[in-house]
Amino acid sequence: MPTDIPSVKNFTAPSAIAPVDPKRNPTLAVQYWLGRDIVRGVFAPLERLKIEQLVAFYDVGHSPVREAILLLSTSGLVIHEHQKGHRVAPVSLADYDDLIRAYRKIYQLMLDSALKHGDDAWEEAVVLQLHRSLKVEKNFDDPEHREMWQLAYSTLHWTLLSGCGSPILMRIWADLGGRLERYVNLFADLEIDRVLDHHSKHREIVDAVVHRDAERLHELVADMFEMGVQFHQTISHTLSSYEKSAHADSAPDMEGAPRKRGRPRKNPR
Repeated sequence: MPTDIPSVKNFTAPSAIAPVDPKRNPTLAVQYWLGRDIVRGVFAPLERLKIEQLVAFYDVGHSPVREAILLLSTSGLVIHEHQKGHRVAPVSLADYDDLIRAYRKIYQLMLDSALKHGDDAWEEAVVLQLHRSLKVEKNFDDPEHREMWQLAYSTLHWTLLSGCGSPILMRIWADLGGRLERYVNLFADLEIDRVLDHHSKHREIVDAVVHRDAERLHELVADMFEMGVQFHQTISHTLSSYEKSAHADSAPDMEGAPRKRGRPRKNPR
């Protein structure tokens, strides 16, 4: 059952709602809602995705839910068990470490390509998205506002890397980013993140893009990753404790796997 963390389906801010019309394309709407809700911790690791519960939870038909789950099964957020259906993907310290390494490598690869192939229109789009992101306050106390902040900076990085011109790489990067963000939402000490000056760092990065200063850009991106070292160390520490607790308390079907946040709802609506 979902936790008491609010679903993105209930958000109303234009920047936080599904980028598709639920009435015209309910499958893509459910894919977006369920994907973001898994990333945000509404559904726990290894939680079984039951069709009837999701139909009630998102107030949609059975077909859109089934199709959305199948679409998400390629993202790394959902796994399939033979003759048992689908579950939310598990978490582990090994998976997290692997994700960090892969994400950094693909980010640098795409950034090199973007700087080489990005045109003036790409550069202007990056500057525009920086301006938009700077207007979003870092407010982690309100779930909807935190979602707006997360999406603003995710969109900035998406715009920056889109200059590489490869839809395949963009898809891989987006999937890795979503999986990493889930670890942040489940296990991070957000008090550390509150004091990090993301605004200034992103201004410097975009300035290096405008000046096409590859050496400076690589230094800034390396600094950006290093800036979050302590933040990521807290994730690793909390995740390690979670793994030990999960192994100690797990039942055969893992329905009772410990949650990081929230209490189970009695009513899926």
